[in-house]
Amino acid sequence: MNAQYGGKIAEHIVGQEMLTSGFEAASTLRFWTRDKAQSSAEVDFLFPFDGGMIPVEVKSGKNGRLRSIHQFVDNSDCGFAVRLYAGAAVLENHKTIAGKPFKLLNLPYFLAGFLRRQLEYFA
Repeated sequence: MNAQYGGKIAEHIVGQEMLTSGFEAASTLRFWTRDKAQSSAEVDFLFPFDGGMIPVEVKSGKNGRLRSIHQFVDNSDCGFAVRLYAGAAVLENHKTIAGKPFKLLNLPYFLAGFLRRQLEYFA
């Protein structure tokens, strides 16, 4: 069913988990988009943390490209990002396509409701 809906179910569940976990701006989940003539980008959620916004991508499989996170990191002072996916929890060092270093926290879906706690631990 998840494949049929292109990952929208996973995004919906993650959004609900974030809202019910005491998300600070409980009435509004935020996202980021960039529209350019030849390339658009969208980050699924922006999570307020430590005075900034952390980009959060929800991937419907174990792997997936992170081009939108790369665009966000390149266009902000953010040095940390989160991927929620069907895999293990792991913190990785990454570089954007333009070469800017950042840390990527990979978390399984079921930890979406504990995102703040995970960020406090790993950040």
